Amino acid sequence: MRDDKIISNESVAILNRLLSQGILLTYATARSLSSASRITGNISFNLPVIIRNGTILANPQSREEIEISMFGEELQHIRQALADTTIPGFATAYYGSNEVRLCLAGRMNEGFQDYLQNHSTDRRIHIVDTEDKLYEGKTCYFTFIAPKNELQPLYERVKHIEGINCVFQQDKYRPEYWLELCPGNATKASAIQKVKQLCGCQKVIVFGDSANDISMFQMADEAYATQNAIDELKEIATGIIESNNADGVAKWLEAHL
Repeated sequence: MRDDKIISNESVAILNRLLSQGILLTYATARSLSSASRITGNISFNLPVIIRNGTILANPQSREEIEISMFGEELQHIRQALADTTIPGFATAYYGSNEVRLCLAGRMNEGFQDYLQNHSTDRRIHIVDTEDKLYEGKTCYFTFIAPKNELQPLYERVKHIEGINCVFQQDKYRPEYWLELCPGNATKASAIQKVKQLCGCQKVIVFGDSANDISMFQMADEAYATQNAIDELKEIATGIIESNNADGVAKWLEAHL
């Protein structure tokens, strides 16, 4: 995805041509299924897609969840750690097959307001009036948005909770940081392993630019960081390719596959 939050027509054309020739291709993202589908909808992916940093596997054609990792007993420890926070965010939960995002009324900052404005038509967002209602349904994900100095103490508090994974990184399009909590068995790496087994692949090649890509870089046979990637990812990459804005991933695939 480029800085303007779209995938270029050139990348779409290259990827669809490779898919028609038999390449096995999917994507892994921190985004929700609906948000990711709006960006990738013109690409005919032929494997389950990896959503919410590995929390969800979904069918890219029907846009239905195949598998969802939920919090278990560790949810009580998360709740204790979050009891006195005033940082805005939301809990992603399921009521049956219906996904909802639960936000506590009165918690707001510039970054979260921007998020709500960009998702103003999203019917899954529900503002609740009590903390108890944040934990209704089956919870699979937490997201918090704030400046780094405000989020850092919360990250330090939750990162040691057994049975969860934390992703703490800066938004690539705004100055705020995001702290995302998901079940311990949910990472991009673990989700890729599931997809690898489903399709019988012998080799995995991955591409990335952010901190939440580190786990999949560590498990892949080859891992390529785009030119605009964070330094931590470049340090463990097989190689560096052109940036997102220069269609780096699609061009590499076209040249090598």
